[in-house]
Amino acid sequence: FFRFGGLHGTVMGLEVVLPDGSVMHLNMEIDKDSGTIKQGSTHRKDNTGYDLKHLFIGAEGTLGIVTKVAMACPALPTSKNATILVCDSYTNVLKVLQTAKDELGEILSAMELMDYNTLQLVQEHGFGDSGSRLLKDMLQSDPTTQHSEVDRPLFLLVETQGSNSDHDASKMDSFLTHLFERDIINNGFLAQDNKQMAEMWNIRESCNPSVARAGCVYKFDVSIPIEDYMDVAWEVERKLLTARNSFHPTVCVWGHIADGNAHINIVTPGKFGKDSVLTKDIEATVYESVMRRNGSISAEHGLGQSKNDYLSHIKEKSVLDMMTKMKALFDPHGIMNPGKFLPRKKI
Repeated sequence: FFRFGGLHGTVMGLEVVLPDGSVMHLNMEIDKDSGTIKQGSTHRKDNTGYDLKHLFIGAEGTLGIVTKVAMACPALPTSKNATILVCDSYTNVLKVLQTAKDELGEILSAMELMDYNTLQLVQEHGFGDSGSRLLKDMLQSDPTTQHSEVDRPLFLLVETQGSNSDHDASKMDSFLTHLFERDIINNGFLAQDNKQMAEMWNIRESCNPSVARAGCVYKFDVSIPIEDYMDVAWEVERKLLTARNSFHPTVCVWGHIADGNAHINIVTPGKFGKDSVLTKDIEATVYESVMRRNGSISAEHGLGQSKNDYLSHIKEKSVLDMMTKMKALFDPHGIMNPGKFLPRKKI
């Protein structure tokens, strides 16, 4: 959710077991009798030394093992609204995003983008939504009569969360009215109750399993400057279609547009076996396109052993050297998740 940010902002404290067996408590205390975190022992503000907990968040177990976590959990909202919007261009998607930030402001909780290719596969292979009237209405625009990928419709799921239903509904109505008046959107669907809201989120959550049912999927989780969000997918699609006449990929994009986080999924329809040579070609094409735009090749899903060697292309030598020294300091014998996260030649 755009509103609540990532784990670095919500993790308050950690208990971490280091490779030598010692235990660190970072911004937390443990009750010796119960073994639980002492209430009130975590603090939003604590500048007494280095904030070491952030070293272990996203380190994929290469520095230590996290055994306890204290998290800041927001209260459940008493008011929620959701709408799905249809845009005929990415330029208009950007206008919707800016308008949402300006007019929905503090109640804007999520903005999810889904492209036409993705929703076509959800309709064909979806879990429970293949017969959805809402999905059929969303897909009424037929891109087969259009000339390029940039003309395909794009779909946005916008959600708000707040504490005053009348206030929040009024802001959503005003937001939608302004979008229609300025011809920023072609169509819009406003959830009238919790059931319709759940249907909208079910369509969004069906993206991943639906593409998996369609064929072999080459998956990428990247961060891209928001103005270039769709350019990467379109560029990759053009290059792959040009490079391999026998390879007819379906490039699908969905993700957290407000954060610049895109899930690019390249599908080989009807073919479920992964081609190792093709994998390398696709990875090189996607990562080159992302890095050329100063994006990140791993937004949420980590580096593991398939993306770690790309670090030398996107991190300065001084940064990589410091990361290697930290790894050696915490794990001098290299026993923690070896071969992962850092480039293999650096470990």
